[in-house]
Amino acid sequence: MINQSNIKEVLISMGFHKEKIGNFFKKDFGAFNMSVDIDNKTLNYPQGVVLNDKTTSNFSHDENFVVFECVNRLVEKGYLPETIELEPRWRLGHDSKSSGKPDILIKDKNGDNLIIIECKTAGKEYRKEKKNTETDGGQLFSYWQQDNGIKWLALYASDWDGTKITYQSDIINCTDDANILKMSERDKDVKVFAHAKNDSERFEVWRDTYNCQWLSDLIFSEDSQPYQIELKPLRKKDLKDFTPDDKIVNQFEEILRHNNVSDKENAFNRLVALFICKLVDEIKKQDYEEVDFQYKYTDTYETLQDRLQRLHQQGMEEFMKEKIFYVDDGYAERLFENYTGQKRKAAIEDLKHTIRVLKFYSNNDFAFKDVHNEELFYQNGKILVEVVQLFQPYRIVYQSKHQFLGDLFEQLLNKGFKQNEGQFFTPTPITRFIWDALPLSNYISEHDLPRIIDYACGAGHFLTEGVEAVNAIRPNEENNWVEKHIYGVEKDYRLARVSKVSMFMNGAGGSNIIFGDGLENYLEKGIEPHSFDILVANPPYSVNGFKRHLSLHNNEFSILKQITLEGKEIETLFVERIAQLLKPQGIAAVVLPASILSNASASYTAARGELLQNFRLHAIVAFGSKTFGATSTNTVTLFLEKYEEPPRKAEMVKDFVTVVMGNDFCDGWKDKVLFDEYLKHQHIGQDIYRRFVSKELNWEELAADSYLKTYYDAFRTQAISIPKSITTAEEKEKYRRDKFYDMALATEKRKLYYFALTSGQHTLVVTAPADNKAQKEFLGYDWSNRKGDEGIKIIKPGGMLYNDDDRFARGTIACAIRNSFIDAQTQLPEEFQQFAKWYRLTDMVKFSSTSFNIEIGTTLERVANPYSNFNTVRLGSVVKIIRGITYPNEAEVNYPTNNIILPADNITTNGKLKIKKPIFLKDANFLEEEKKLHKGDIFMCFSSGSKKHVGKSCFIEKNTEYYAGGFMGILRINNSIIDNHFLAYLLNSSGFKALLSDYSKGSNINNLSNKIGEIELPLPPMSTQQQIVTECEAEDRKYDECNKKIESLANQKAEIVGSISANEVTTIEALCDEINPSRSEISNMPDDTSVSFVEMNSLGQGIIEKMVDRPLGELRKGGYTYFAENDILIAKITPCMENGKCAIASGLTNGIGMGSTEFHVLRVNKSKVMPEYVFALLNQDKIRKEAAAHFTGSSGHRRVPIDYYKHLEIPFLSLQEQNRIVKQIYGIDQQVITLKVRRQECAANKQAILDKYLK
Repeated sequence: MINQSNIKEVLISMGFHKEKIGNFFKKDFGAFNMSVDIDNKTLNYPQGVVLNDKTTSNFSHDENFVVFECVNRLVEKGYLPETIELEPRWRLGHDSKSSGKPDILIKDKNGDNLIIIECKTAGKEYRKEKKNTETDGGQLFSYWQQDNGIKWLALYASDWDGTKITYQSDIINCTDDANILKMSERDKDVKVFAHAKNDSERFEVWRDTYNCQWLSDLIFSEDSQPYQIELKPLRKKDLKDFTPDDKIVNQFEEILRHNNVSDKENAFNRLVALFICKLVDEIKKQDYEEVDFQYKYTDTYETLQDRLQRLHQQGMEEFMKEKIFYVDDGYAERLFENYTGQKRKAAIEDLKHTIRVLKFYSNNDFAFKDVHNEELFYQNGKILVEVVQLFQPYRIVYQSKHQFLGDLFEQLLNKGFKQNEGQFFTPTPITRFIWDALPLSNYISEHDLPRIIDYACGAGHFLTEGVEAVNAIRPNEENNWVEKHIYGVEKDYRLARVSKVSMFMNGAGGSNIIFGDGLENYLEKGIEPHSFDILVANPPYSVNGFKRHLSLHNNEFSILKQITLEGKEIETLFVERIAQLLKPQGIAAVVLPASILSNASASYTAARGELLQNFRLHAIVAFGSKTFGATSTNTVTLFLEKYEEPPRKAEMVKDFVTVVMGNDFCDGWKDKVLFDEYLKHQHIGQDIYRRFVSKELNWEELAADSYLKTYYDAFRTQAISIPKSITTAEEKEKYRRDKFYDMALATEKRKLYYFALTSGQHTLVVTAPADNKAQKEFLGYDWSNRKGDEGIKIIKPGGMLYNDDDRFARGTIACAIRNSFIDAQTQLPEEFQQFAKWYRLTDMVKFSSTSFNIEIGTTLERVANPYSNFNTVRLGSVVKIIRGITYPNEAEVNYPTNNIILPADNITTNGKLKIKKPIFLKDANFLEEEKKLHKGDIFMCFSSGSKKHVGKSCFIEKNTEYYAGGFMGILRINNSIIDNHFLAYLLNSSGFKALLSDYSKGSNINNLSNKIGEIELPLPPMSTQQQIVTECEAEDRKYDECNKKIESLANQKAEIVGSISANEVTTIEALCDEINPSRSEISNMPDDTSVSFVEMNSLGQGIIEKMVDRPLGELRKGGYTYFAENDILIAKITPCMENGKCAIASGLTNGIGMGSTEFHVLRVNKSKVMPEYVFALLNQDKIRKEAAAHFTGSSGHRRVPIDYYKHLEIPFLSLQEQNRIVKQIYGIDQQVITLKVRRQECAANKQAILDKYLK
C-alpha cells in the first residue's frame, strides 16, 4: 500500500526529485508540474486540472495517494491537465437523495465526458468495490447516471511492493455491442444500455446482457493512445495463466444460468469443441500474431462462428485425425468461376444464401442451444461470445503439466459430464499417488522408455500424470517421445476428445488416443498383445447387460463364458485384459471395485485366477468411501508385475500338483519343501494327508481331523442322488465315498495349484481408515457439494500417500509400494504404520474354504492368535454357532412386551450383560427358542459398523427370557473338552479381542459371523482350564468390589452437589466473561503455533482423555471450536451430551485448544466463581435431562441451544464456600481415579493368568 511511511520512495520511483529546501518533491512536465510537500502534507496537481474539492490534495487518506499516482500516470500517457477533473460533485442515482464525487473525470478534447475513474487502495478495498459493482452497480453506475454520454467506467488501484509501483485497472464499456443491439431489435426482452433510463437499469443490462464483463487495462497499456480508448486485438504473447481467483467455473456456470442453458452435458461438449479451436490457435500462432480465438468488436456473430468452424475443422483433422465438413465464404465463387453473365451472379448469391442458412441457422459444434432459425442463431451467438470472451485471455497449451489448468478442466468435466454406468473419474491426487508408487525409475534404467497404456483412459488423468512422471526421471522439453510411448483407448467418443485435449493442454499432444473399446486389439494403431511395459487404469465396472452389446473382432476372453447375458461384471474382462497387453516383466496399477478380491461368482473367481497365474501381487491399496467423489464404492488398487516367461509359471506349477496327488516325490526338487509348507499352513499331518489323497480314510477318520472335517461337514449337507441301478447298502456307501473324494480332491488340486503360485510372495496391504475424518487426513483431500464450491478440496497435498514436493521421497506409502517391487520393506513413520502391513500372500488367500473360490483377503486369513504354540482346536468344533433373530422393522414397537431382543448395547466393554437398550417386538412370530439366551451361553456381537464393538461378548450366568438380536450371536458349548467359563474368559482377553477384530470384515459393516468358527483356540487339560477360571473369578470379584466403591463415591458426590443451596442464585451468563468465545481472539497468533486439538471422541465423562498437538494455521482452515485454558467444554449434540461428555480444559499447549464444532464453551469470571464449581453443578444427570428437554433440530442432529446454559440459574456462593465444596469433590475424584486404576489392574491380571497357563 502507498502511505505516508513510504511516500518518499514512491515519489522517487515516479520520477519526482527532492528540492533543496524542506521536504518538497517536484516533477516537471515542461509547461506544468506536479509536486508534494511532505512537511505540510499537501499533494499539488498540475496547473489546469480542475479541483472541485481539496479532499484529495492532502495526506488524510491513503486513497489520496492512489488518485495522485493515477493523475501522474494519465499525464505521462498524454492526457492534458485541462481535460482532467477531480471530484466533480454530482447527485447520485436512484432517487438522487445522496451526493457523490467520482475521483477522476476525463473529458475528450471536445469537452465531452469520456471516462470516470474511481480510485481505491490496492487489495481489500479494491476487491470490495469491484464486488459492490458486480452486486448492485456500486459507485460507478451511480456516477454514470449523471451523464448518459460517458463511454467508459474504470476502477483503479496502485500499490508499492518495496521496489516499484504496480497498478490494476478494470474497465466497463458503456457502449452496446452492435450484435446485441441487433438482437434487441428482434427481441424486446434483450436489455441494452441504449434503452436504459437510470443507473439501476444500466446495471441490469451489464449484469444480464453483458455478464458483468470487465475489460483490462485499456487506458494505461503500452499501446493505448490518450482519448482513443478501444479494444486492442489480442495477441498470443498477451495470453495469461489461469489463477484460482478467476473463478472460471463459476463464471461459466453463470453464463449458462442467465442464458437459460439447462443441458450442461451439451454445454460441456460445446466447450470441448471450443478448446479444440483454442488449441489450434495457440499452437499455430507466433507470439506476435493476433489470435483467432477472440471476439473482435468488428465481428458479427457469423464472422466469429465462421472463424471458429475453420479452427475446429483444422483441429479435428490434425489432432483428432477426423475429417469434418467445412465450407468457407469463397466456395460459391470458386464453384461458378467458369460461368459468366447475370445468371452466374444470381446463382452465386442464391448459393451463398443457402450455405449461410445451413451453416449458421442450424445446430453445429458451437450450439449451446438448439438452433434452427435466425432468432435462435442470435440467442446462441450471444452465449458463444460470452464463452469465448471468458476463455480468450488465457493460455491453455503448456510444455508440461499445469496443475491449476488441470484442476480447472477437472471441475468443468465433473460438472458437465454425466458419469455413466460404471464410469468414475480418478481424482488427480490418486493418479499422482499411483504413478509415484510404481518403480518407474528402476524400470526405465533397465528397459529404457516404457510403452504406456491406459485401456479405459476417460479424461486422460493417468496419461497426463504418466507423462509428468516419466519427464521427472528423463526430462524432455519437446515431449516428442510420447508419440511412440503413450497410448489411451476410450469407448466414449466425447471422453476420447476430452482426453486428447487434456494431453495437448499438458504438453503431450503427440500421444495416441484411440476412440475404441479397451477390450479390443487395434493392430494398425499399435494396440496389440504383449507389447506394453506399463498399464495404469481405472476401468469401468458393474455395467448391466454389457455382454449383449459387446462386439469384439480381434480378441477373445476365457472369462466371458462365465458371464451371463444379464451379467454386469465387465471389470473381470479388464482383469484378463491386463495379462493380454503387458509384456513379461511388465508392471501395472489398476483400480478395481473391492469385490474383485472376494466375490464368489464364477467370473470373479476366474479373474482372481488370471491375476495369480500371471502376476506377482506386490501391493493392494484398499481405498475408502471418500476417495471418489461420484461414488462411495470401496475400491482396491492392485500393483502387479507380470511373471518373466518362458517358461510360463502357471504351467510349471501343475507338475507340483501331479507330484502331490501321485505321492511321487524326487530328492533334490523343491516339491517336497513346498508340500511341507502347505501341510503346515493347513494344520494337517503328512501321513493322514497322504492317506486322504490315496482315498484310504473312512468317515470317522475324516471327521476326527479338524481340516478334513470341513470337507466332511460340507459333503454331509449335500443331497447326493444315487442311481437306481445301485441297490445294495455296500454299493451305495461306496458311491457316496467316491463322490466325496471326487469333490474334496478336485478342490485340493486347485488349492495346491494356487498355493504353489503364491508361495514365497509377500504383499504390502495398505488399508485406508473407515472413519470419514481420518480418510480426509489419509487422502489429503475432501469433497465439497456446497453450491458454487463443488468438487475436490485439497487439505494437505499428498496426505499420507505421497510427498507433493518430491516424487522419490522416502517414508511415504508410495515409497513403500515402490520398494515392494524389489522385495524391500520400507520403514514408515509411526502414524502411517497402522495403515500399511506386510502379509504372506499364502496367508491372504482363503485356503481353508471347502468351496475355494480363491478369495484374497486384505487381512490375514488366520491372524496369529496369542496362544498358537499350544494344542489348538477350531472354535466351530466345540460350540454351536447360533445367529440372532432377524425381523422386519414393522415388528418392532416402542412399548414393553414379553418379546425382548438384545442388541450389542447390552454388553459392556468389560464383558458383562447389562440391560440398557432392549428391543421389544409386537408378537412372537419371529422368535425361535434356540436363540434365547440360556445359562452357560456366550452372547457375542457378530456384526457392527465399529471394530470396537464387533466380537465383544459376555457370559450368561442364568437362564433368561431374552433373545439374541440380528447382529448378535450365541456360542453354545456342545463338547465336553472345553469349559464354557474358560472360553468366555479367553474370548474377552485383549489378545482374542484383537484377533476377533481382525477376523471381522466388510465394506460398511464389520462381519464376524462367517469366520468365527475357523478361529483356533488353545485347548489345555480340563484341570488347567478350571484353574484359570478360579483365578480369573477372583479378579472379577475384586473388579466388582471396585465398582461398588466407585458407585458409592459417585452417590456421595451427587449428594454434595445436590445439597448446595444459597440465598442468592444467578445465571451462568452472569458468571461468564465469554460464552463460545470468538476465534478473533487468536487471529494474531502465528500459524505455526502448536495448540491442543480435542475431538469429540477424546472427550470423556468429566475429563479430556486425549489431546494432540497441531499447528494453529492448519486448524484455522476448518470450522473448529476455539477454547482456552480452564474453559468449560460441554458436548451439545445428542447422544454425546446425554453420555456426559464434558470437561475443564487444562494442560493445553500454549494455553490454546481447538476442537469439535459440537462443543459449547463457557469461560467464567474467576473473580466471581471457580470453574470447578460451575463444572460440578453442570456435570449432573438432572442437568443433562433438563438440557435434553430443550433440544432443537431434527432427529439424529438434535442439539442443546446455548441459550439454555446462558439462562440456567445456579446457587451463588462466596469464593471461600465454593473452594470448600471443590476440595470435597476433588478428594472424591482422586479416590475414584485410584479405584479405576485398580479396576484396570484386574483386567491386566486376568490377561496375565491366561498367559501364565497358556503360553
